[in-house]
Amino acid sequence: MTNDAHNLSEKKLFNDCIHGHFVLPPLCVAIIDTGVFQRLRNIKMLGLGYYVYPGACHNRFEHSLGVSYLAGKMVDALNNNHLESEIKIRPFEKLCLQVAGLCHDLGHGPFSHSWEKFINAASNDNWKHEDMSVSLLDLVLATERVDREFRSSGLEEKHKIFIKDLILGKKDNESDRDFLFQIICNNETGIDVDKWDYLLRDGKQLNINVTFDPHRLMKCVRIVKVSEKYHICYRKKEQINIFHMYMMRAELHRIAYQHPVVKMIEEMWLDAMKEANSNGYSFKGLKLGEIHTNPTIYSSLTDHIFQDILCSEDEKYFQARKLLERIQTRRLYKMIHRTPLTNQDGKENLSKIIKCTEMKRMKNPTLDLYVTSLELEMPDLGKSVYLYDKGNLNVAKSEKNWLTVPVFPYDMSQMKRFEIFHFCKKPESLISSEMKSLNERVSEILSECSDQTL
Repeated sequence: MTNDAHNLSEKKLFNDCIHGHFVLPPLCVAIIDTGVFQRLRNIKMLGLGYYVYPGACHNRFEHSLGVSYLAGKMVDALNNNHLESEIKIRPFEKLCLQVAGLCHDLGHGPFSHSWEKFINAASNDNWKHEDMSVSLLDLVLATERVDREFRSSGLEEKHKIFIKDLILGKKDNESDRDFLFQIICNNETGIDVDKWDYLLRDGKQLNINVTFDPHRLMKCVRIVKVSEKYHICYRKKEQINIFHMYMMRAELHRIAYQHPVVKMIEEMWLDAMKEANSNGYSFKGLKLGEIHTNPTIYSSLTDHIFQDILCSEDEKYFQARKLLERIQTRRLYKMIHRTPLTNQDGKENLSKIIKCTEMKRMKNPTLDLYVTSLELEMPDLGKSVYLYDKGNLNVAKSEKNWLTVPVFPYDMSQMKRFEIFHFCKKPESLISSEMKSLNERVSEILSECSDQTL
């Protein structure tokens, strides 16, 4: 069998609710068919958001397929828009990008980003799911079928390192190929195929109209040398389309990802996981807060731990079980006060208020007052996004006047958002006088912060 015949026989057709029908290469298909990757079918894309939005039932599995597809489509668009062979993306680079897009979320734990928060609270590690994605990729690449497809695709050991670097966003600043790191995870501008897929997918699942059009954007994308480095650049007329991308991200954070009730439920789930962990709950011999140290055991961990703890009859997990029962029966933590902060000094005030609240609670252990926060920041588009004109395709520059473009209905700076939520954990025991007292405590804290007494 020739290589062409082999590739044709192993390609697989997918029918996706966002991108329609698409085909992924044999290596990607082999990875998808591993147990490590199939695990993503059981990890909610929006984590605890599913307990607020019934439509948020989609998982990391389908998102990962979509990112892999868009990575290949982006490479094709860039190559089609260039005649210069030296900056065309080579076939092995395209395949590595598709694999990186497919595997970039392998390391997500139960309820996605919520698991990162739990691990960092339980272990004091600065742990990120991308680190585990790289570790799990090693397990996947070691399987017989994937290894065979990897070698038959013409890839070598050095390409494994390249794929991992793409996932981590770890680029070599001396290379002329740095623009390849702006496709899957663009740490400079945030314009990447990962974001494109989740904006479209989350918008559809949450029944929110998405005005951003990535397919149009890909028609106007080029690789241009700016200040001696190649960058992925966009035609100037696409400013409004790029703006809509950032606007949709901000809107989804505001009304879904960081919805106040989602935040409350996440706090309850985190408390339940901490309770279970401190009382010895283990998974395959490791405590919850230690599982991230063992990729093999981690590769079986999914959202199922919610039900596992909920259904446990062990008295050690009574408090954790009660918290999960409260989530199911909607006996949630109660918000006492919601405080928006100005963009200019929002982050600084945020840390002050959190610190002051914790100090008050430590001095008075009976004070049922806690904080969680909403944080959303935006990149400086005037410095990071390069645009070109139709009349001069090989010259791109940053646009300093994003905020004064007449077609923009909003000030970009207003899309930055900081907000703090004060809440109590036992609202069922509160009477009106106690509620009033908690509100007065919050007012005291806010007053102290405004006087900069910390």
